Amino acid sequence: MSTNMRGLNTFITDIRHCSNKEQEEKRVEKELQKIRGKFTSQKGLAGYQKKKYVWKLLYIYILGYEVDFGQQECAFLINSSKFSEKYTGYVATSILVSEKTHDLFTQVASSIRNDLQSVNEINQSLALTMVGTQAPQELVNALHQDVQKLALTESRSTFHVRKKACACLLRMYRKYQDKFQPSQWAQGISQMFESRHPSLGFMTAATSLLVGTCQLDNPSIFEDCTPKLIKLLHKIAIQKDSPGDYNYYATPAPWLQVKILKALSFFSPPPPSTDSHRQLTECLTKIIKKTEVTKSINKNNVDHGILFEAANLVITYNGAVGMELKNDILKLLGIFISVKEPNLRYLGLETMCKFVKLAGDSLEDHLNTIFKSLRDNDISIRKRALDLLYLISSPNTSQRIVEELLSYAENGADLQIKDDLILKIAILSEKFADNLYWYIDVVVRMINSSGDFVTEDIWFRIIQIIVGFQKEGNIELQKYAATKLFSQLSMPHVHETLICIGAFIISEYSQMLVEQNKEPQKLFDILNKHYTFSTERSRQMLLNAFVKLACKYPELKDQAIMICQIAGEHFDPDIQQRGIEYFSLLMEDDKLLNQIVVKMPPYSEQVQQNNPLTKRIYVMVLNSKEQKDPTLLNQARIQASQEIAMAEQKLQNKPEQLQKHLSWLKACPYLNQFQGQIALEGINIMVPPSPEDNNLKSPSISNLNEIKVLLTTQVGKVVDKPGELVVQYKSEISGHLGKVSFQFEGTSPIQNLSILVSQTNGMLFNILPVKQGDFPQVMMQVLSYDGNMTLPIASIFYEQNGQQKKHEFHLPIYTNKFVQPVDMPYDKFTKFFDDFTNNLSNQNYFKLDTFIRNTAPSNIPMTEVLKKAGGLLSVGLNLKAQPFPSLENLQMIWACGQLMIKPPEQNNILNLPIMVVISSLDQTTEFLRVGIRCGGNGEIAKNYLKLIMLYLG
Repeated sequence: MSTNMRGLNTFITDIRHCSNKEQEEKRVEKELQKIRGKFTSQKGLAGYQKKKYVWKLLYIYILGYEVDFGQQECAFLINSSKFSEKYTGYVATSILVSEKTHDLFTQVASSIRNDLQSVNEINQSLALTMVGTQAPQELVNALHQDVQKLALTESRSTFHVRKKACACLLRMYRKYQDKFQPSQWAQGISQMFESRHPSLGFMTAATSLLVGTCQLDNPSIFEDCTPKLIKLLHKIAIQKDSPGDYNYYATPAPWLQVKILKALSFFSPPPPSTDSHRQLTECLTKIIKKTEVTKSINKNNVDHGILFEAANLVITYNGAVGMELKNDILKLLGIFISVKEPNLRYLGLETMCKFVKLAGDSLEDHLNTIFKSLRDNDISIRKRALDLLYLISSPNTSQRIVEELLSYAENGADLQIKDDLILKIAILSEKFADNLYWYIDVVVRMINSSGDFVTEDIWFRIIQIIVGFQKEGNIELQKYAATKLFSQLSMPHVHETLICIGAFIISEYSQMLVEQNKEPQKLFDILNKHYTFSTERSRQMLLNAFVKLACKYPELKDQAIMICQIAGEHFDPDIQQRGIEYFSLLMEDDKLLNQIVVKMPPYSEQVQQNNPLTKRIYVMVLNSKEQKDPTLLNQARIQASQEIAMAEQKLQNKPEQLQKHLSWLKACPYLNQFQGQIALEGINIMVPPSPEDNNLKSPSISNLNEIKVLLTTQVGKVVDKPGELVVQYKSEISGHLGKVSFQFEGTSPIQNLSILVSQTNGMLFNILPVKQGDFPQVMMQVLSYDGNMTLPIASIFYEQNGQQKKHEFHLPIYTNKFVQPVDMPYDKFTKFFDDFTNNLSNQNYFKLDTFIRNTAPSNIPMTEVLKKAGGLLSVGLNLKAQPFPSLENLQMIWACGQLMIKPPEQNNILNLPIMVVISSLDQTTEFLRVGIRCGGNGEIAKNYLKLIMLYLG
């Protein structure tokens, strides 16, 4: 095209002849001034001239210079009837026109629609390519129906145009999911695979559309495509019915084969004894057994790509198809993880991670090879090897694997994976510790070699195991741990984490060491020698230990008093507070001291089952940034999601409670009225909290009346004790972040006030310095990180009239404070609500259904009760509440919102959906039906029901 434009050729030649960057910049600036002058001139430009200047702008843009004008001329060239000008307009618009230029796209939308509806294949292709490149919102709104029609219906358009339409539609759908309903595409997509003489290029685009849609929506709506996909795969892989243009190094249509195998992984396996089952088994057998390594790297790449996708399909089907190929797959993977090619090693290790459950103990034969991969030069291979070792650990191999991981940690493991490495060592050593002495030895070695990477949750868990669970701890284990830690702390330099654990264990089980002829003074000295050079965290634990030892051995009391007295003047507020309180405590009578400083009781069974380390492992997998492809992400995370759901279900719903609740629902006389709307089967069915479990009504909340008011408002008194203490409260929370401020008022001045916040489940607090005065003020920043929230407790310490005082009160910060309303049409709300209800296996869908008593007087009409419920949901609970069918004929209130949280392990904010339905019953006015659906965490639904019952039930 440039041969017909002499000015463009001259400009390009001038640029190429520039000897330095300055000359080039001057020439470009001169040309930009010239073009700007032409575009702003009163004289109209011919189409040829516009085209020439636009190509110059494109060339300047490609050189890396900013082009901030000419976009309108680019877009208007689309209206031209000449192909060369229209082509120029489409190319330049897709490159130079920003998506933010809303008006331009609106102006040319009509011309683009005309090209889409024309019979000119070239014009259709140009329009689809430009729209698909950016998919600006204005063009998507105006043209999505035209693009769907081209892609999904067999019209006069050729396969080439339909192929581009499929790609364009997928781009639109990925960008604006809310605008499309893929369920309406099921028939059209299914018909794509029924064409008698299909173009393989079109089949590739159609399969891409199917895969992309299944990644973002419910795949079951496309289940009819399964036999057609298998038939197409059989035709290509077995019959080799593929045009020569689609063969790559003698492999027929390899990219289409990969896409078909990936698409099949979204659907259920074909039933046995069917043609589809036989054909799929034949395809998988050929791919897995007859794939050979050749001298051609390119052929090996495509063949191995198909092979790995076939192995993934066998794993996804869990042996329902191709189970007899398990040993062949395992043999191939064993070869792949031992070759020199790093890409194959990585893929082999990754596929083995997915193959663990299906392979059983067979993977143990490859331990030595996996150990070698743990020390590979490639960090990604080391990470996959570590993941695989963790997954294949069993009672037979655990000690060998843990020893290897410890050796790796001691000999300079990469810092990028050391956090994960230490966490996995801690979990495996606990999970497979037949000999608990071995567990203690592993823990000590781990802290000595990598103490900086032993986080608090790890050493907290270590202490829990030593203390024990349920009725009584393991005395022999406690004795061994105390002896081992005493020996370790006898050394001059010890890691602070070991000091923290040692301080707790030695003081807690000191009598066991004394029975071994170790003097109490020696125990005290061993701990005290580390006090001076320890961090604040270690000193806090050591102060606890000193008080416990002083309580057990009176001869140590004076030394402990002296240390606590000095600590009472420490700059760290926590150490200072401990020092002051412990000093006061040690000055009390020994009888009182013995009542306060008691032996640590064993932890509950619930603590034993709820291992935070295991949950942290799966959260790390779920939040992994390495796997960008949504399909791989789905496959790699499925085990993690199941483990988390099982753990949370175990904690949230005891089986007998769940069965009792479901039996009650099924026997309820009002059930038939809501047939299909109440969840009675599947996972993640939540049990409503009993009245004694509703912590919002707990008598332990001293400021319950104030809490009830402030949970639905932002300003008021959180403590109201006239004549003693009044605490003014104000909150400003938006999204997952907020700030709360307090002012403390008393009948006499309040001095030296300090404040702490405890029991902050689901929230993090940052307390800013207190502004002292007669009426002290303090501000806190608050962040939500988990849906499982409880009311935080604030503890204030202050002086008034020369007396030290302490007061505790709850803060009115709960799940609803971090919720934003979502405006949604009723039909869409109903669709989502029903999807949550009827989906029996989605790990992220939580549902809660119950009937609550209507506490309003019998003379109050049900419409007024529902209006009150709507006001509560809308104003108090921050949902977008709407009436159905109308405010005049009110039968139901439906509300929608999203809880915003930011988990510490993630960089992005999570928006968890919340949907609530409150409706009346035809038969009675005594009860209200409440249905709640939410994502992410079942405790969100429970918390919202607690709030509803607090105000309505």
